[in-house]
Amino acid sequence: MNQFNFTMPTKFYVGFGQVNVLREIAGEYGKKALLCADSTMGELGFLEKVKNLLKEAGVEVEVIDDVQPNPKDVDIDRQVAYFLEKGCDFTVGLGGGSSMDTAKAVAFLAAQNDGSVRDYVAGGVKSALEEVKQPYPVICITTTAGTGSEATKWFVVTDTVNHDKPGVGHDLLMPSVSIVDPEFMMSLPANVTRSCGIDVLFHAMEAYVAKCANAFTDMAALEALRLVMKYLGRAIENGKEDREAREGMAWANTLGGIVIGEGNSGTVAIHALGHSIGGQTNAPHGLTMCPLAVPYIERTWRADVEKYANLTRVFGYGEDTMSTEELAALCPEAMRGVLKKFGCDLTMKDLGVTEEMIGPMTDSVFHTMGGVLNNSLVEFTREDVIALYKDAM
Repeated sequence: MNQFNFTMPTKFYVGFGQVNVLREIAGEYGKKALLCADSTMGELGFLEKVKNLLKEAGVEVEVIDDVQPNPKDVDIDRQVAYFLEKGCDFTVGLGGGSSMDTAKAVAFLAAQNDGSVRDYVAGGVKSALEEVKQPYPVICITTTAGTGSEATKWFVVTDTVNHDKPGVGHDLLMPSVSIVDPEFMMSLPANVTRSCGIDVLFHAMEAYVAKCANAFTDMAALEALRLVMKYLGRAIENGKEDREAREGMAWANTLGGIVIGEGNSGTVAIHALGHSIGGQTNAPHGLTMCPLAVPYIERTWRADVEKYANLTRVFGYGEDTMSTEELAALCPEAMRGVLKKFGCDLTMKDLGVTEEMIGPMTDSVFHTMGGVLNNSLVEFTREDVIALYKDAM
């Protein structure tokens, strides 16, 4: 077994009804919170519920309820200024990855109190993250089974100048508390369940075949994949009634976040190239990986036939009589079948990508996602990235 390390600084509360723990613990983190959410949280009544729980804990609440998908740099800077103006002590991210990333970004940048978020992303004057100050505390409350942001040391922001989606990562960006309460997920529409759920699959799958994979992440990634294969279809079809499916996907999501974040396995080229699609088109993050998965596996399965054979089995393909290499060679077809099963068999054209975007997207991959790209089991040159994009059109 190779050497590896992982850190678990976040307190996790997992299961139906766990949001109620807020009234007991929120006061530990300060007297005033900035609650970051999107408008849907108010419409569903979730915003009021969380506000009331915070108030029961003796916490005053300021609210930002206009978080947008794929948060923009200009919005993050505005929200940091609001946090400081109101004298907040911690942030609460209520929602999917965008709201939780916003909460983490605001807590981090407000503590630095020095420059724009664009200064800290790849290529920025502070991107080396030297002499980082301890961020303000963050409580994440995930309302989707996707992104895994409640369990990662990253936030992602849309660069409105370069049309990139760079991430900022640091061990200090782990949330103080993460609440995974499937009750918040029961009302998710099928399309959101699908786009978020497929992101869970890619987190786990990519972590399993990453250079930085280790014994801990392999174990958790395979369990997350098993849960996705068992429950995602049910959650898409009958998510408003199927509590077991929502609970299974909620835990799969958190496991996926743990393996790429606290477990340090990270993701691979699928995510690196997918982020650039999102930067150009603003397509739902989970869907941006779908066109890339099969051509990626076609290029990489020979690099670890045992692991790709295991993926084929987890995806429900292959026969007991097949050799390990035969199973691994079947993995691209198995991946194609999984995407079709979940209604995610998409091309880049389906997401709004044009041939003219491939050049800028490739530039973006190497500018903002080079480390993720290099976590793949095989090397990807600029020509390789362009070819993969073209195969995904």
